[in-house]
Amino acid sequence: MPMLLPLLVSLALEAQQGEVRIRTTVPLVLVPTTVTDSAGNPYAGLENGDFVLYDGNTPVKHEIEVTNQPVSVVLCVQTNRESGPALAKVVKIGSLLLPLIAGEGGAAALLTYSDRLMLRREFTADQARFTDAIRAMRPDGFGARMLDAVAEGLHLLGQRGERQRKVLIVVGETRDRGSETKLDQVLETAARTNVTIYSVSFSVYLTAFTSRGDERFGRKREEDKEDMRPRVYEPGGGSLITALVELSRLGQTNTADALTKATGGARFSFLRLKALEEMFLKVGEDLHNQYLLSFAPQSAAPGYHDLRVVVRGRGGLTVRARPGYWAAGQ
Repeated sequence: MPMLLPLLVSLALEAQQGEVRIRTTVPLVLVPTTVTDSAGNPYAGLENGDFVLYDGNTPVKHEIEVTNQPVSVVLCVQTNRESGPALAKVVKIGSLLLPLIAGEGGAAALLTYSDRLMLRREFTADQARFTDAIRAMRPDGFGARMLDAVAEGLHLLGQRGERQRKVLIVVGETRDRGSETKLDQVLETAARTNVTIYSVSFSVYLTAFTSRGDERFGRKREEDKEDMRPRVYEPGGGSLITALVELSRLGQTNTADALTKATGGARFSFLRLKALEEMFLKVGEDLHNQYLLSFAPQSAAPGYHDLRVVVRGRGGLTVRARPGYWAAGQ
C-alpha cells in the first residue's frame, strides 16, 4: 500500500481540468482513445494529425485533446454473500479509489448489487464520504444482477451532461445472475451516452481460496477456475456488437467481456489484495492518459455506426477506442 501512494498522489496532481472545444450545435460523439506502446505503457505526444478517425469506412474531421481532465465515474460493486472475500479486499483499498479513478476535480458514485441494487453514495468529490461508503459495504443477498446495476449506472451518468467523459467500473464476477435488463439494451444505452465500461473481475472460489482468515466475511462457492490474467481488448465494429449479443443469448460469452469489448474499455482480474491495487492503478492510468477525439456526424442515418481509430505512421502501437456510436432518429 505505501508504495502505491506516491503514484496515486502524482496521478491526482497531474490531472488538469479542461473542456472540449465545441464549434457546432450538432450532437457531438466523444471517442476516448487509449494508445500504448509494445510494453503496454501510455504513449504520449500524439497530435490531431497523427490520428485518422473513421465513421464506418469514411474518415471524418475531428478534434483532439489529451484528457488530463476530470471524469464522472460510477463504481458498481458486487456485494452478495459469496463475494465476501473479494469485497473485503475492496474495502481495504477504499481510501485510494476516488482520487485514483476520478482524478483532481472528478466525481464518483457508488452502486452495489446482489439480488437488489443500492445507491450507497451519489456523485461526490469528497474523498472522506466516498471512502466511508466503501468501508460500509457488507455482503448480503445471493444474486448478481450486474446488468441491472450497469443500466442504473448508465442512467446516473446520463444525467452528468453530454460533453463529459463518463466511465463505469464493475467490480464483480464475470457473469450476470438474475437481471431483468438484457445485454443489448445495456450496450445500446452505453453507446448513446458515450460511456466507457471497465471490469475488475474476480472468481468467488479462487478469491476465497487465496484469502487469509481476517480478509473473509463471506462464503465460498465452487465454480469453474477461469484464466485470471488481465485482459485488454481491441475495438471491433457493428458486427462485434451483434456477435456479442448473440453469444450472450447462447450462454457462450461472459458479461464482463461483452461490456468492456463493446465500449472500448478493458477487463482486469485479481486474486490477491496487491493485484487489486495494481488493477485500479492500471485503470486510473488508462483513464488519465487518454486522447479525447470528438466529431459531429454529418447526416448520420439512425442506428448503430462503426467507429475505428488509426494512428498514422507509427508501428508497434496498440490503439483502443469505442467501436461505435448510436445515431438518434430525426
